[in-house]
Amino acid sequence: MNKSESVEAHIQANKVCFRTIFDQTSQFIGLIKPDGTVVEVNQTVLKFAGLTSAEVIGRFFWEVRWWTISPQTQRQLQEAIAFAATGEFVRYEVDILGAGNNIITIDFSIKPIKNETGQVILLISEGRDISQANAELKQRVAQKNEALQKSERRWETFTKISPVGIFRTDLSGNYLYVNDRWCEISGITSENALGKGWRCTIPPEDLERIDFELQHIIQDALPFECEFRFIHADGKTTWVLSQAVAETKDDGTVVGYFGTVTDISERKQSELALKQRAEELTSLTTILAQTTALLQKQNQELDQFAYVASHDLKAPLRAIASLSEWIEEDLADQLREENRHQMHLLRGRVQRMEGLINGLLEYSRIGRVQTESSVVNVGELIKEVIDLLAPPRTFNIEVAEGMPTFRTKRLPLQQVFSNLIGNAIKHHPRIDGHVKIFVEERSSYYEFAVADDGAGIAPEYHEKIFAIFQTLQARDQKESTGIGLAIVKKIVETQGGTITLKSQINAGSTFCFTWYK
Repeated sequence: MNKSESVEAHIQANKVCFRTIFDQTSQFIGLIKPDGTVVEVNQTVLKFAGLTSAEVIGRFFWEVRWWTISPQTQRQLQEAIAFAATGEFVRYEVDILGAGNNIITIDFSIKPIKNETGQVILLISEGRDISQANAELKQRVAQKNEALQKSERRWETFTKISPVGIFRTDLSGNYLYVNDRWCEISGITSENALGKGWRCTIPPEDLERIDFELQHIIQDALPFECEFRFIHADGKTTWVLSQAVAETKDDGTVVGYFGTVTDISERKQSELALKQRAEELTSLTTILAQTTALLQKQNQELDQFAYVASHDLKAPLRAIASLSEWIEEDLADQLREENRHQMHLLRGRVQRMEGLINGLLEYSRIGRVQTESSVVNVGELIKEVIDLLAPPRTFNIEVAEGMPTFRTKRLPLQQVFSNLIGNAIKHHPRIDGHVKIFVEERSSYYEFAVADDGAGIAPEYHEKIFAIFQTLQARDQKESTGIGLAIVKKIVETQGGTITLKSQINAGSTFCFTWYK
């Protein structure tokens, strides 16, 4: 192949490549002479119009079928071609007609092509289908218009039913709008309030304060807040709190203020009454502070006494217990069984007395020792209590589902559950007893219950068992200090709750207590 044949082949290849791109593009492309005669169009536009190239090429562009949607469209195109032939770029949106009378909107442009001398030798037309985009835009505009109308209707309803007066001003303080409530509060009609009319019933000293505030906020578009009075025609005085914020354009330029007035006359009257009682409260506060200091001192003395009493009382008890063990060991071969039993009873009394001391100390500290609140998972807390109590394996303790997790004081709640569950185990007549713990949620508190299937308690003892040192069985039969339920009752009541007992003989017992959230 010689050089000229190679160049020819290269040119043909380029033509094929150009034609492929020209026909495959999604845009409508045409080549037009400056006089409007069609030189070439791509397959995309021919397919849309349902025409062949023979039906288009050689004709004036405005006579081609897709431009015949209306005479105005054809005339507009003819003028556009004439203008582009002078060397100017032309672009506009237009509707065109396709096969099956399908009408679409295109973004249409004509670009002139010039030779080396600047003469226009060819026009390239291009069209891009924007029908869907236009439809979506129209839909969005319609939706925004509908939303705007709804917003305006809501605003109109809001201003009518608003419990506060509403106003709008320009930058000079001229009122542009007031609602009905504003008129009721001020005693001025909406017509008289516009412009500077809103100032007519405000006392001069209040106007000075308003103007002073306005001078300091307008420049920096700061919020406005001021209390002042309206003096009605009948002499009635209405105190109001006026609050406003700057109204701005999209670029941030302040154009005025939008705000409210709230009737605070009752509050002002209350402030006056409170002022009259201020001296009384100051005096009471002084007395309260002195009383609080005295109570703190007494609590400190009580804590010190409890510590000393605990130490001084426990030490001899431990010595008695140890001494009885030593005597029993030293006289092991000489002690009769009766004496051994008496030694055992002695140590039991010592343990009971130590339990009483511990119980009294614990009872005295309830409500005086402050504990921090934390998030408590009650289900996990009860599980820990059961593990610590270590009930017999044959004993069944059931914890109902739905135990809450809430913020409260953990230690007091743990102590209540420990005492109630421990009592249910300790005083149960069988080793295969059953205890169930469940809860019901109320609006502001939880109601917990600890129920057992034990011997039950006669109704006449339902109050007695919560008294300190009270037991239903002789201490020789069942070792008990009689303080546990008294501690439970005091803890629950200190936390603001209540505790009750539901029980009958041989029908088990259910202790119910409330605990605030």
